[in-house]
Amino acid sequence: MTADPGMYFTVNKNTGPREIREKGSRFIAFLYPVKGDLQASKIRRNLRKKYHDSTHICWSYRIFDPDAERFRYGDDGEPSGTAGMPIYYEIKGREYFNVLLVVIRYFGGVKLGTGGLAKAYARAAREVLDVSQPMVQYVRQQVSVLFPFGFTGEMRQLIQQFSLEIVEQEYTSDGIRMLLGIPLVRLEEVERELIERSRGLVKLKIEPAGTI
Repeated sequence: MTADPGMYFTVNKNTGPREIREKGSRFIAFLYPVKGDLQASKIRRNLRKKYHDSTHICWSYRIFDPDAERFRYGDDGEPSGTAGMPIYYEIKGREYFNVLLVVIRYFGGVKLGTGGLAKAYARAAREVLDVSQPMVQYVRQQVSVLFPFGFTGEMRQLIQQFSLEIVEQEYTSDGIRMLLGIPLVRLEEVERELIERSRGLVKLKIEPAGTI
């Protein structure tokens, strides 16, 4: 799968558990959609409570950022580079963003060695990725717009027509101020339509918060 710069692949539902066994050890994999660090941390805490008797809970997540490769991973006591990093590479290989992949290990009594561990964690990650359902997420540019109360109907029609996301809304003495998320692929089209409908009185302002 390859997405263009205006979109990326993710998932919209939890997937798993998927389990593999290697020399007696059990590796149980889960995949979750996440938006950031806090959500990923909360999921991991819940799994740690549920699987409190497990030997290791290893993980990686990758968050969409147009300016940098943003990811984290954890080995949870396994030798460095044998768990979280192989999981991350499997996520990256699918070109997924905004996902958390967790692999829980129950030690089976036989050591696998660093190479064997890395292969087992990667295989467990692939197991859950293979049954996941990818979905396209369009990159959205954050913009603000201030319009008079009399233009509310037209603005609502525009939002519905282009499936725009209302991030924030504020009523002011000058009218209504909205922070919108607009798909990058439709930004110019939305701007032209807005200028035409308002006869040039209402314009979009690109926000420094960037894309979402």
